[in-house]
Amino acid sequence: MSVNDAQIIALLQAGKRQGMNALFDRYYKPLVVFADDLLHDLPEAEDTVLEQFVKLWEKELYEHIHPNALSTFLFTIVKNACMNQIAKKGLPTEQLDLPHYAIAQEESYLLDETVIETILAAVRKLPEKTQQVVQSVMCQGHSYQETADELEVSINTVKTLLKAGMRELRSELEEYKKMFLLFMLYPQNFQ
Repeated sequence: MSVNDAQIIALLQAGKRQGMNALFDRYYKPLVVFADDLLHDLPEAEDTVLEQFVKLWEKELYEHIHPNALSTFLFTIVKNACMNQIAKKGLPTEQLDLPHYAIAQEESYLLDETVIETILAAVRKLPEKTQQVVQSVMCQGHSYQETADELEVSINTVKTLLKAGMRELRSELEEYKKMFLLFMLYPQNFQ
């Protein structure tokens, strides 16, 4: 069952754990990919996103979020956390523009067959195991553990192959950055 942002906020405000589950299901993977793009470290990206989810729950930050601003809020807090981590490492930080996700969401429903085929062709160019991991995790929504069990590999192998696959897709679809963003946010459209 798909839950929209307003329903997620309502569940969170009612103090129900289903709100966190729905939030996780809807936003965890796109936020991890977003954080990994900034940090270039998948485990650190995963930890960063989870820390922000915990902060959201423990500090009841959801009380102050307008339902139409949930995705922007989440991507902003993850971006800020990543930028803080980069700064703590003494690395230069640059101001990054946060993509306009409302436009991306609207356009995801308007994807034509050519766009879908372009992305699927890029996925098919990946090595077989990498392709299987990307399809399982991103398109089918399986967890890392489910994917590892299905492919009879370790979770670390799944993480490594997913990271490599996403890097290759980013490179392959470099001139189609908007399409890649849509794939990250709404992978179910590319099954």
